[in-house]
Amino acid sequence: MAEPATIPEHCQQILADAVYGTLTTIRHKDGLPSTNPVAYVWDGEQLRISTLKSRVKYRNLAANPAMAFCVVSPQDITQYVELRGHATLADDPDRSFFREQFKRGMGGAEPPPDLDPPDAERVVITLHPQQVSSPTLYGGRLSTAARKELT
Repeated sequence: MAEPATIPEHCQQILADAVYGTLTTIRHKDGLPSTNPVAYVWDGEQLRISTLKSRVKYRNLAANPAMAFCVVSPQDITQYVELRGHATLADDPDRSFFREQFKRGMGGAEPPPDLDPPDAERVVITLHPQQVSSPTLYGGRLSTAARKELT
């Protein structure tokens, strides 16, 4: 397995500012990529995602831990960060991480108690990045500031 990647400071800021990103896994049934928007928590060191064991993304990662995660800056759509690496999966039996993630994405609101089906099992996906990509799209020519100058 490759060495862990260092996440540059500007990428850490994008991860801290955004609430949602796209998770790409390799489908266990046919080997094709599968991408889904998900909420996440970036704590400055780890990127974690809550999901249910009944979800395809869980089954994909259980079969093949390779994953990619992409976040677009909420301030400037020409800035993004993509993290590529592998996942580890850990049970979240008391749903404490799920509650943390939900509250972050919903402005502090608690998740409804009936959000998950009865007897649903939650897990935490932790991304272990091995590659980081964060180019500025179009050399910044279409950044939020540049678009304002065009109008």
